Amino acid sequence: MKKLITNVVLAAGVASVVGLAGTAVYAATTATSELSQTINAGVLSTDIRDTGDSVVTNPTFAMNATTASTSAQMTTGTFGANDKRIAVDNPGGANNGWTLTLNATTPGTGKWTSGSNTYQYNGNATTGQLTVNPAAGTLTSMIGASPGITLGSQAAFSGTSPVTLISAAAGSDDVWRGYVKGVGLSQAIPAGQAAGTYTLPMTQTVAAISDLAQLYQ
Repeated sequence: MKKLITNVVLAAGVASVVGLAGTAVYAATTATSELSQTINAGVLSTDIRDTGDSVVTNPTFAMNATTASTSAQMTTGTFGANDKRIAVDNPGGANNGWTLTLNATTPGTGKWTSGSNTYQYNGNATTGQLTVNPAAGTLTSMIGASPGITLGSQAAFSGTSPVTLISAAAGSDDVWRGYVKGVGLSQAIPAGQAAGTYTLPMTQTVAAISDLAQLYQ
C-alpha cells in the first residue's frame, strides 16, 4: 500500500492543499456582497409654517382696517408673512407637477361674516369680491431648485373656482420644499356695509398633476 503524502503550503493569508495529482486548491480570502435600500416617495402636503418651520395652528391674516361708508370701497392685505409662510412639501409625491390653490372653505357659498352681517367674496365690485395676486409674492426654495415652479397670476374669485397660488411643471424637481409669502389681497366692500370684524374661512389645497392631465396640456 502506497503512503499518501500531504503537503501543506503556507503563504501570507492563503492556504493551498496539494493532492496526489499535484493540483493546488486555494481557499477564498475575499467575498463580495451588495447592500439594498428602498426609499419610498413621501406625501405631497401644504401647511402654514413659521420661521422655525413649525406648523402654525389656526393662522389668521388680517386685511387693513377701514371705516364704514355709504360708498363702495376697497381694502387690501397680504396672504403669507415671514412668520406665517404658505409652505409646500413634495418629497417625491408628485413627479408630474402639482398646483397649490386657494379658495373659500365653502366654495361659492362662503361669505365675509360678522354676527348677522355678511357680504360676498366672489361677487363683484358692488356686492363684494376678493382678488388675489400671487405674482406680488416671493417664492423661496428650501430643498430643490425653483425652475419650473412659478407663482400664479392675479385673479378674482368667481363662482366656486379657486385661485392658483403656485404651479409646478412636470419638469420641476420631484423632491422640492419651499414657501411663498407676500401674496397680495384686495377686497371690494359694498356700500353701506355695517361696521364689525368680518372673517372668511379659507382653505389652501395642493394637488398632484396626473399623467393623463399632462397628455392634454
